[in-house]
Amino acid sequence: MKYMYGCGWIGGLLVHKEFRRKGVSRKLLEKAVGWLDTSYTYASVETENTVAQKLFKGMDFNTVYRRLNHKVQNPYGRRNVGEVISLDVQWGELVRAMGFKERGGIVNLGYYPIKLTEHVFDHLKSRKRVLKLGSVIAVVENSHIVDFNGYAFIFNDHILNKVPLPTGREIVEVNPFYIEQNVSDLIRLLNNLASGEVMVWTHQGDLLASKLTVEGTLGALVLELYGKIKTQSRD
Repeated sequence: MKYMYGCGWIGGLLVHKEFRRKGVSRKLLEKAVGWLDTSYTYASVETENTVAQKLFKGMDFNTVYRRLNHKVQNPYGRRNVGEVISLDVQWGELVRAMGFKERGGIVNLGYYPIKLTEHVFDHLKSRKRVLKLGSVIAVVENSHIVDFNGYAFIFNDHILNKVPLPTGREIVEVNPFYIEQNVSDLIRLLNNLASGEVMVWTHQGDLLASKLTVEGTLGALVLELYGKIKTQSRD
C-alpha cells in the first residue's frame, strides 16, 4: 500500500510451501517495492519468524525496533479543563526527545508507520497533530477501528477517503516522546486527548509506557527500507 508522506507498507509475504526455496519470495518482494516506488518502505515481521527476517534483511531492510502497543479503553480520569496542551513544538526539540532515536524517527498513523522528517513534521504541526504537555511530546491522529471480515483494523481518514469502508468507532492514536521521564505527564496527556479509546504506539524500551495500567502487548519488529532494493545479478 502506498501511504502518506512518501511511505509504503508491505502487509505480508506468503509463499506456498511447495514453491519455497526457489527465489519466489525475493521476486515478490522486488515487485512489491518496485510498484510502491516510495522513499521509505515498511514491513512488520514477528520475532520468531527468522526466515522472513533473513529475507528482508538480505534485501536491505533494517530492523528499527520492536513495537509496544498499549490500548486504553477508558483514560485515567476526567479531563482537567485547566491543563494547557501546547502546539508550539520545535523540530529540534522532538529530535532530542527520548524515544525518537530509539524508533528511528518513525511513528504510526492509522496503524501504518511513517518516517518523521522535518518536512513531515512541519505538515503534521500545521494540522495540529504535534502536541506537548509538560515533558511529553506526542504525535497524534484521530482514526477509526473498523471491523472487516471478523478482524479489527485501524484506519485514518487518508485510508477511509479512498476505500469504501464503514467509519467504525473512533480512536485516538498517540506516539509519545519524552523530554524527561515523567509518567504523570504522559497520563495527563492521555486524560486530555479523548474520553474513549486510545492506542499508544511506542517501542519495547519505553519505560514510561510500560508503567501504564492498560492492556499492553509487544508487537512485531518494524523493518525499514530507504530507497530501492539493490537487485542482484543472476545467471
